[in-house]
Amino acid sequence: MKQLLCIISTAILLSACSIGNDWDNPMPEEGFLIIGHRGASAYEPENTMPSFELADDLNADYVELDVHLTKDKELIVMHDDDVKRTTEAAGKIKDFTLAELKELTANKEKGGKVAVSGKNEEAYEIPTLREVIEEMKGELRFVIELKDTEQYPGIEEELVSLMKEYELTGVDRKGYPKAVIHSFDKKALKQVHEMDSTIPLLQLISFDEGEEAELSQKELKDILSYASGISVSYEALTPPFVNTMHGEGLAVYAYTVNDPEAALRLQAMGVNGIHTDEPDILSE
Repeated sequence: MKQLLCIISTAILLSACSIGNDWDNPMPEEGFLIIGHRGASAYEPENTMPSFELADDLNADYVELDVHLTKDKELIVMHDDDVKRTTEAAGKIKDFTLAELKELTANKEKGGKVAVSGKNEEAYEIPTLREVIEEMKGELRFVIELKDTEQYPGIEEELVSLMKEYELTGVDRKGYPKAVIHSFDKKALKQVHEMDSTIPLLQLISFDEGEEAELSQKELKDILSYASGISVSYEALTPPFVNTMHGEGLAVYAYTVNDPEAALRLQAMGVNGIHTDEPDILSE
């Protein structure tokens, strides 16, 4: 164990030196951000107010959540674009009004750590993004994922408008962005960048099992034109890749990390932070 800690400490020093002194990026250079994936979803139903509140209690730096657009153009927080996994109903979110979604109840046969709706002790309402912000503003920072944007014309405008309404486009007293947007959808991120270039954007990237992270010069140039960083499936990350991204001025985050040893390795690698279902993953 002591040998492992020594290796990790040395690697942290080396990786820190590799970033350099010219960090022109709205994402913090120092520290190792803990981003609560759908809140503290290992302990409370994902994407629910109790999950976000627990992430706050566990000192997460950010909470990550997913947004979709209802039939009546309300931004709601749920991972899937269909309600069938987490409620007794079935159907696409885009075909429900907010009022209809609020009436759904949990599918008790499925159980597990999933987002649910309803009004009893076993279930929680599906929250709107506005409700989450109003409840948690000033307590937490947000990483907001734009999902399935082709289903939701205008969702980028709705999100940026809401962020401006609640003054989430700036930085907090610590100098951290109050809110960040990430997505696998490059087109959506570029559209947000055109609307407000001050909003930090993270490009989500996945790699196949066993594949090491790598970007072509063309891909890298494209990402640099709109994003402040990338979020990558953690198994694919390597020290050379992380150092290269830092050298280009991009922050690097890893998802979804629930193993403490893996978290320590990524920290030693110089990764800027992790998405995790367990915000207390590095607590002693």
